[in-house]
Amino acid sequence: MNLQDATLALFLAARIHGTDAAIKATAKRCSKSLPRSKRDLMFAIVDSAEPLKLVNYLAEHLD
Repeated sequence: MNLQDATLALFLAARIHGTDAAIKATAKRCSKSLPRSKRDLMFAIVDSAEPLKLVNYLAEHLD
């Protein structure tokens, strides 16, 4: 798994489930499959008070 795969999984979890719990669970699951150097984003989402808003913000500001 790479960072793009993990980010896509987060976007899909936000779209399909739409809950903070689903986003946190997906981020935790994906962080285990990523190399240690790429886990920062996943940990930031897990530690966030509102992970759904954070993922939606990331999706809106893709370039």
